[in-house]
Amino acid sequence: MRTSECGNAASKRPPSRSPLDAQVSRSPLETLVSDDPWIDAVELFRARCPRRRDRIAEYEALLATGAHLRIGADVLEGRHRPAPPVEGWLNKADGRKKRVFQYPSADELLFRTVNRLLQPAAAQAASLWCRSFLPGGGARSAFRGVLADQALDAKAALRFDVRDYFNSIDVADLLARLPEPFGDGPVRSLLDNALLDPRVECGGRVVDGGRKGVMAGTPLAPLLATLYLRDLDGEVAGTGATYARYSDDMVALTPPEDRAGLERLVRSRLAERGLEVNEAKSAVAAPGEPWDFLGFRYSAGAIGLAPITARKLKARSTRLARGLLRWRERTGASGDRTLAAFLRRTNRRLYGVPGERSDFSWATWFLPMIDGPEGLDALDEHVRREARYAVTGRRTARTRQCVPYESLVAAGHVPLVTAFWAMDQGPATYEALVSRRARLR
Repeated sequence: MRTSECGNAASKRPPSRSPLDAQVSRSPLETLVSDDPWIDAVELFRARCPRRRDRIAEYEALLATGAHLRIGADVLEGRHRPAPPVEGWLNKADGRKKRVFQYPSADELLFRTVNRLLQPAAAQAASLWCRSFLPGGGARSAFRGVLADQALDAKAALRFDVRDYFNSIDVADLLARLPEPFGDGPVRSLLDNALLDPRVECGGRVVDGGRKGVMAGTPLAPLLATLYLRDLDGEVAGTGATYARYSDDMVALTPPEDRAGLERLVRSRLAERGLEVNEAKSAVAAPGEPWDFLGFRYSAGAIGLAPITARKLKARSTRLARGLLRWRERTGASGDRTLAAFLRRTNRRLYGVPGERSDFSWATWFLPMIDGPEGLDALDEHVRREARYAVTGRRTARTRQCVPYESLVAAGHVPLVTAFWAMDQGPATYEALVSRRARLR
């Protein structure tokens, strides 16, 4: 299950003492002037993203020169001003684009290291109803917490999604609400210097980026987004509703007669902070009706995939097939090579890559949580159809003869249904299946 890099606990090694004075040493960032936390952050990144060799090399070069210790000392003195992050855009499954940011390697590693050092303080400060991106606070934990309500089926369900949450957060409001140690000392100085700086790099030029919130894509954004609505979490839970939030995704279950009042409360509190409800991803369900949360659907006591989860996976598969078909036609690549490329990239999406599979992948996020393989066979068939389309340029029954099932398996196709039953037998069986049949390298 995904907990993200932000959800990993800090290093188990005891922190080395800072040479700075006692006042500074009270900061959770005191070990920024020692090697250990920086090395831990690099090793975690290496384990999670082994194919990012260029970034790993940049991190290692930074450590080799000792520049990280100078940066750490400047942070503790409140002097460090991060460089402008680079603005980028990611294509989403629905055709829209998502604004993301990435710092240069030195500041990115700084924020990865700071994120890990702040995890214990964030875990103490976060609400009981939102532990996203914190130790033990994964999506499955949040979902299971809601399912523990014995009167679940007699309640109405309210689901809210905040549009572009990370980038829409009012930074001044966030900084005013942060608890210790985020609200003062070196942590506050670093947050001020990073979040209140309007500069971004766009197209090679440094410009005013306008409202950019906590900047989606940067290492501290998930942690800050978890803390920002903690008072709303307490207020909603205080109504007696069964409630959970995972960053920008909220679900509340309440007696039908209380539904309208609870909905008004959540909407008004979000509006007060300038946050917009994403109506397309928000919904109300009467008692006994299905409701969705975190990509799952609860219906009649069973957990399955939410329809949007299946649609997103199918859309990605279709986009990949179209792109590879154009690549094959442009380069004259063989059908075998095209098929192998399609399945290799599909397997990375579904099952991860070596060294990352136990941490996060589509399969390790969804398969352990659902009650049965229903719906997975349709996803498997869609993947096979798009694989054949990438090779043949057609989506007809005759493509089964051109690219038979045996060819798909030989090229690395691992059906989700097969993976589900392997995972049902235990992690070792699942890992053996993926290692044996998927082409992940």
